[in-house]
Amino acid sequence: MSEENRKTLEVYERTASTYLANTKKHDELDPEKAYQKSMNLKVFLGKTFSPLREHAKIFEIGSADGVTAKHLERIGFDVTASDVAEDFIKTIAETGVKVIKFNALTDEFPDKYDGILAWRVLVHFTPEDFEKLLGKVYDALEPYGRFAFNMMNREVREVDNEWVDFPGEYYMGEDRFYCYYREEDVRAIIAKTKFRIIDFHKEGGKHFDKWLVFVLEK
Repeated sequence: MSEENRKTLEVYERTASTYLANTKKHDELDPEKAYQKSMNLKVFLGKTFSPLREHAKIFEIGSADGVTAKHLERIGFDVTASDVAEDFIKTIAETGVKVIKFNALTDEFPDKYDGILAWRVLVHFTPEDFEKLLGKVYDALEPYGRFAFNMMNREVREVDNEWVDFPGEYYMGEDRFYCYYREEDVRAIIAKTKFRIIDFHKEGGKHFDKWLVFVLEK
């Protein structure tokens, strides 16, 4: 794993409780916006994973507060959540979802899965980290398994990467590494694998292009 990713994980391990508290405060500032974001994600997850078999096994990389993992469990999937920070793991466990301590770049997936999700996680991955992760995810998926993830769009940024601590729900008190991607660069890395892209769209921000969202199939 890259030094950038390693140092960022250390920040999360130290300050996860700050992230959790600020996320809650941020959502309370505009409950309608927070609700709409939640609903949009739920629709996307349903569309992405509903074609899988009944009670499909889903693994989430970087589950944070466990809300997304709990939603997937409620709609009938066999979900395993994961994170690196103990405060995140404790919060997820309180939802009742299975959770493990897991570093996607250094640990091996504990099982084979029908679907894997990495939501707002790959913002901290260098291109080399991302390419390595794709290989590990491919090996951990069942045939025709799906990998859904998003990345921040370089076209709406002024830099390729930066160490920064964003305000609002992203605030944690320490800088973390953020890497921004152009769509064509992500596609080029995916093209090195055996994955096929079955869905892609942009979303978020004023012009609905803040995030690049991909769904891959094995």
